[in-house]
Amino acid sequence: MVRLLALCILYSLTAQGQTVVTSVQEALALAQNRNPDLQNSLQNRQLQDQQKTVARAARLPQARVYANFDYNYALPTQLLPAEFLGGKPGEFQKIQFGVPYVFTPTAEVTMPLINRPARVDLAITDQNLKILDDQKLVLQDDISTQTARIYHATLLARAAIQITGRNLSSADTLVQIARDRLDKGLIEPLEYNRIRSVQLTTADVLQQNELIYGRNLNQLKVLLGLTVADSLVLTESLLQPAMTPEGPVAGMWPKRPQITLKESQLALYRLQLDREKAMRWPTLSAYGRFAEQAQRKQFDFFNLNQPWYAVGVAGLQFNLPLYSGGLRDSNIGRARMRIKLAEAELAYEQIKQDLDQADLQNTYRQAVRSLSLNRQNYELSQQNVQIALVKYRSGLFAYDQYLNVFNDALTAQNRYLNNVSNAFINQTILQIRHGK
Repeated sequence: MVRLLALCILYSLTAQGQTVVTSVQEALALAQNRNPDLQNSLQNRQLQDQQKTVARAARLPQARVYANFDYNYALPTQLLPAEFLGGKPGEFQKIQFGVPYVFTPTAEVTMPLINRPARVDLAITDQNLKILDDQKLVLQDDISTQTARIYHATLLARAAIQITGRNLSSADTLVQIARDRLDKGLIEPLEYNRIRSVQLTTADVLQQNELIYGRNLNQLKVLLGLTVADSLVLTESLLQPAMTPEGPVAGMWPKRPQITLKESQLALYRLQLDREKAMRWPTLSAYGRFAEQAQRKQFDFFNLNQPWYAVGVAGLQFNLPLYSGGLRDSNIGRARMRIKLAEAELAYEQIKQDLDQADLQNTYRQAVRSLSLNRQNYELSQQNVQIALVKYRSGLFAYDQYLNVFNDALTAQNRYLNNVSNAFINQTILQIRHGK
């Protein structure tokens, strides 16, 4: 009973650690929800959203309380005619102004009334957040494209393992036949060594394909938000007859996120130019201060019997920038240069995306047209290898004849696997870019 319970627990843990993906669409959905780069991008967006509060604060009333404590260690002294103080004419009396200790707690409120740069700053903050959203869309597009490529590259490597395994099985059979003939003196050692060399080469290719498969599978795990230790099972196979591309993807091309990002950056640079121009405008703000001041000859501010003096003021502050040493003109010039550069980058990005989309669609169409021919050629080559093996076993074929058929089959296998993989990769990328 205890052993049965332990087995159940072990099975439960294994099932929980295993991720089964039945299609590329499931892989894309997992990547969108769990990819670490996308998760970090979302957290960064939430963090940067706090900048809106900072930008709004510049246009809202500000209130603060502060206190000044002054110790006048050298008080100012004035000489006054002594006769004003009851003294003799012609003499002077020293009069000292102020007290050594002054404590002034103050409450202050300011309210911006006219501040064009602060208003533009709020628009710049919103535009920066939009750029973050556009950058996330670009990242999502990149992650989806990588996932589509790595997913099908993993299927390609696994299919290559299956085909290479069959080739190795045929090579093993061939080595057994050749060994029997060598023992009977029917063939020379040279022919046996050549057959054995093909077997060793095929075994090495199989190990290389297994290495590529493991590497691609680990990369796919990372894209899907899994760890390398997690189990990932792909149920699709490129060798399944049902795996057939759908044909050209129709519909209007939506705007690429890379272009949207460039447009958002251009809009930001134009807002920054507006801000530099707004720095020439005057600002106006209202303020009010109220203070209680205590003046003491001795440090005795906690004596409530001593007088405190109220000081209150309210007013307007008008600021008009006149000259900044050419800084504003320089900033405006740089902002205009950034706009021109951003416009050129946007135009170039549009050309690149048009070229990429045309190449993608042409490559996909060619892959779909060639896939049927490559599949038929692959199936024929598999049959030819089996026929050639039977003929070699019966002595109707020399080894060189069999080797020619085998090499033709290898070429057909590689062309078919690469073609079917390219067809599905480009189909998936087209579907991503059409939003399907």
